[in-house]
Amino acid sequence: MLHLHFGAGRLGLGLVVPAFQGPATESVILNRSVSVANATGSTALGAERRNILLRDNPDAAYHLRILDGTEARTERIRYAGFHTYEGGDLAARTRAIAAASAAKRRAVMVTASVLKRENYGPVVEALGALAALREAGEPIGPLFLVACENMVSAQEVLDDPDLVGPDAALLRRHVTPVAALVDRMCVDLEEDASASGPTVCVRTEPYASLKLALNPDTEILRDLCAGSLITFGRHLDVEKQIKGWLLNGTHWLIALRAFQASGGDRAMKLNEFIAASPEERRHAIAVMDEMREGVALLLRQDPAYADFVRDVDADAYLAGAATAILQRFFSTEDPITRILARFQAPPPGDPTPIEAFSTRFADRINGPLGAYEAAKGELPPAASRGLLSLLNLVQSGTFIDARAQ
Repeated sequence: MLHLHFGAGRLGLGLVVPAFQGPATESVILNRSVSVANATGSTALGAERRNILLRDNPDAAYHLRILDGTEARTERIRYAGFHTYEGGDLAARTRAIAAASAAKRRAVMVTASVLKRENYGPVVEALGALAALREAGEPIGPLFLVACENMVSAQEVLDDPDLVGPDAALLRRHVTPVAALVDRMCVDLEEDASASGPTVCVRTEPYASLKLALNPDTEILRDLCAGSLITFGRHLDVEKQIKGWLLNGTHWLIALRAFQASGGDRAMKLNEFIAASPEERRHAIAVMDEMREGVALLLRQDPAYADFVRDVDADAYLAGAATAILQRFFSTEDPITRILARFQAPPPGDPTPIEAFSTRFADRINGPLGAYEAAKGELPPAASRGLLSLLNLVQSGTFIDARAQ
């Protein structure tokens, strides 16, 4: 199939493009000509230089440097093309890409590692161009959209009238939205010298998972994605929620505690901080245990999760996930500046950055911590240290980008 991916950041290059690699897949990467500020922090490799390297590499390849805690190994990722776009030229560029592709006859998979739904306009524009070609009888197979960001869904994108505009009916006829769960810590982008010339290198952990929702409309994807790293599940919404609690919520609780304990050390790598003291390792394990216990209580109490609990051994699932996630925290060279990139110093008189961070943080911890408190009559002690660290950091004006003046 033809695979069009929007977004040449850490997650797009570090997980999405590699996950869809297959023996019969053509991957084309698209990115804005001028990138906006990165909400998850800057990278060692600037956006302009990254675009040049992806555009000009003679082998159309970049590297993954897999950080396994001992020594790094390198994987080579091939792509069929890299294109930048500006406002107004994307439909024509999409038509040109489709015209040059033989793989489009089988199917076209459009993916995007874009953080905010309101920024999916270019993705929808490309889908509209492809749908119009298909409607006109061009030999283009089924069209699929996957939003590779756990806080955005493809269905939400296609239901947004501000994004789809007058093409809503056309997109409904031709585009199948596919729910996804993405999971990989992609630490940084840097420049890497290769035999044929310099290219992009993504520093990333060994673990990688990109799971698509399985239902009658997406059964065909099993065949289309054969030979790739893509997996499938029938309870993706619940698994996504569990990931938000168990991985993201726990990560931030531990990272906030570490950032305060280190005196606001922006050069710190979280795994090194945890490994430096038996007490910090015990603390990280305790936070995970409390979050896991709270999640288990939620799954059994809320009818919305009844099907998942019926079909899956929830205790075994959570125990395995908790163990694997902790191992990732302990082994991955993950800088605190990436983990807490959204913990930005607010401009004078504008609390918006802290409000946004706190809202996102609350979404990841309130459910499990509330269930734990209701069952035991007290807040979980280890997790509460992370909450106290957040208060102390804000009070002292210590943020991930700078100390407020």
